[in-house]
Amino acid sequence: MDPIHRILCPVDFSEVSSQALAYAERLAAATGAELILVHAFDIPASLTYADIENPSDPNVRKQFEALSLTLPPAKATRVLHAGPPGEVICWLAENRACDLIVMGTHGRSGLMHLLLGSVAEHVVRHARCPVVTVPKRPPGEQPLSEPLVTAPKAPRFM
Repeated sequence: MDPIHRILCPVDFSEVSSQALAYAERLAAATGAELILVHAFDIPASLTYADIENPSDPNVRKQFEALSLTLPPAKATRVLHAGPPGEVICWLAENRACDLIVMGTHGRSGLMHLLLGSVAEHVVRHARCPVVTVPKRPPGEQPLSEPLVTAPKAPRFM
């Protein structure tokens, strides 16, 4: 198995994104890998190629740069990029030769999933490297129950 040199961690400033970032930082520290943070945004400041990394809302850049990291600055890179989040994440992971993507998943299902889609699902399906998803879990969630093992049914003969 090849060593992990570069980890991509998308952030959207949600609680589950913060949990994924903490996990990615621990993993990067344990493996000595570089951590690349990415935030994809919808509308650039202008419709020029130069502003593809410049969100129209300056608070997005401030919030992104305010994310505190425990890794030394030489081991962490921050990237802002305009475009659909799933596509930006997959493209950037391939472009930067990332060995792993660590991202949060909001755990939407049913109608909400159909209406809003799932960035995590898109990334899992299209990324060219392994993806680790960090799910959103409610505090105090009940532990899983032990699987019930039953004897196999006897075959039916005619």
